[in-house]
Amino acid sequence: MSVAAARRHNLPAQLTSFVGRERDTAEVARLLSTARLVTLTGAGGIGKTRLALEVAATTLARFGDGVWLAELAPLTDQRLVAATVLAALGAREEPDRPPLATLVDLLKGKQLLLVLDNCEHLVSACAGVAEALLRDCPRLRILATSRHVLAVAGEVGWHVPSLASPDPDRLLSPEQLADCEAVWLFVERARAAWPAFTLSDRNAAGVAQICRQLDGVPLALELAAPWVKALTVGQIVERLGDCFALLTRASTTAPPRQQALRATMDWSHALLS
Repeated sequence: MSVAAARRHNLPAQLTSFVGRERDTAEVARLLSTARLVTLTGAGGIGKTRLALEVAATTLARFGDGVWLAELAPLTDQRLVAATVLAALGAREEPDRPPLATLVDLLKGKQLLLVLDNCEHLVSACAGVAEALLRDCPRLRILATSRHVLAVAGEVGWHVPSLASPDPDRLLSPEQLADCEAVWLFVERARAAWPAFTLSDRNAAGVAQICRQLDGVPLALELAAPWVKALTVGQIVERLGDCFALLTRASTTAPPRQQALRATMDWSHALLS
């Protein structure tokens, strides 16, 4: 058994920059210094996983035995959670022994941060694994992501907010808008798709409107931004507005952030079709 020998983490290299959320990162890192289980909650696309990975990377120096990510999204069987965590730690199951027992023995005495990502469809199993580990591994900390808390004793839930969007009642210059996290993300991803893109007096109001339309949802912004290489900002605003109008007529009960993400996905799919 091992916790991946000489390695200190298994965090994936990121293909895109981490934009904003300095305060969020600092706050979650602070919570991990006092709570042994912190669960990041929020709707799909809000950025729970990315924030968890950023916190894990920035707190690596605190944990002598490293930080380790267990990706649970692909799982459909609750019984595989403990075995998946074992595999993430570079360990194997032992014959005729429950994976959770092996996992507990592996982590006893370890000063380690375990990231359990995408727990929402496996809440019961994740809660059971977390409880066992926290009970028997006193130096362990867990950072989980889920649409809902795990309901484990001592857990601290932290709701991941959307990125700040421009105030519709304030007229801001492009330079001022660029300091807004939602605008910052949109511009970063737009430039990645089309390096010539710039935030200017001509398109600033439209970019601000897109960020408000999408309610600062990071995934929605990342889906919309690359279309600057094919459409003007004004055209993006118009087409997103059409999608929202259709969604509003179809459903009045979905939360705004869910509508924002769905509208962006529907619109992107329509453009690709």
